[in-house]
Amino acid sequence: MMPDQANDLRQLVLRQGRGGLHDAPPPKLVVVAGGKGGVGTTTLAVNLSVALARQGRRTVLVDADFAGPDCAALCRLDERYGGADVLAGRRTVHEVLQLGPGGVQVLPSSRGSTEAADCTPQAQDRLITQLEGLGPHADVVVIDAGSGSHRVMRRFWDAADLVLLVTHPDTVAVMDAYAAIKLICQDHPPRATLCSVANCATDDVAAADVHDRLDRACRRFLGLHLQSAGFVPFDPCVPRAATQQHPFLLEAAEGAAALGLERLAGEVGRLIEAESPLHIHFTPNSAAINNPTITH
Repeated sequence: MMPDQANDLRQLVLRQGRGGLHDAPPPKLVVVAGGKGGVGTTTLAVNLSVALARQGRRTVLVDADFAGPDCAALCRLDERYGGADVLAGRRTVHEVLQLGPGGVQVLPSSRGSTEAADCTPQAQDRLITQLEGLGPHADVVVIDAGSGSHRVMRRFWDAADLVLLVTHPDTVAVMDAYAAIKLICQDHPPRATLCSVANCATDDVAAADVHDRLDRACRRFLGLHLQSAGFVPFDPCVPRAATQQHPFLLEAAEGAAALGLERLAGEVGRLIEAESPLHIHFTPNSAAINNPTITH
């Protein structure tokens, strides 16, 4: 190859690296969170990722539940390296991504890395920045943020385009979901659209009741409006698929949970494709914010 040709090729590669691919819009960030453990955030995040991929979206699943990382296990993946390594600066996102079920790219958490749950703001920004830079390779990033209101959770809520707050129908779970919203949003509301997801609801009437209780409390005490993203009904195939370390969406595609999950994925797709995000008005009732009553 002539020197001029080699130089032209080198410049072309550099332009493609600096422009082109890097000009791609950032992927939509969808945070899946719960007020307490045991409501199915990880199961829902894994299967939602598979459903979004089946819709034709290039999907990345991030296990950011550093207190109880389970995404890798449900996807039968090695978790030697993961999100904790990105937070610590030991690896980049591209170095730890693995191909998971249904064509989903998975960023495991790195089991046993307890220091990640209390990482610095700079480390949090490093991870978020790298996820937002996945635009050339991903359309949507689903983040399993676990439960509670730790600092990493708050940073994910701030960065998200959509937050799915998962709860069970029982009153305690709904109260815990409200508590998580209050702790994260009482100082400033996230820019994301906030949605409730009723997991293991018996039917749409029960799911609507869950959403109404949570939405009423948020409106009254926090000045926040929640949308309902739908519900996933109880299905015995879900725990069976978890035992077999396989997404239930691929295990029993015609089951009640799978059909509910497909509807949820359709609603998520609609929300992230909306031209303008939902604007949330923040007018908290400071006198009542700490003592809400969520009734049946």
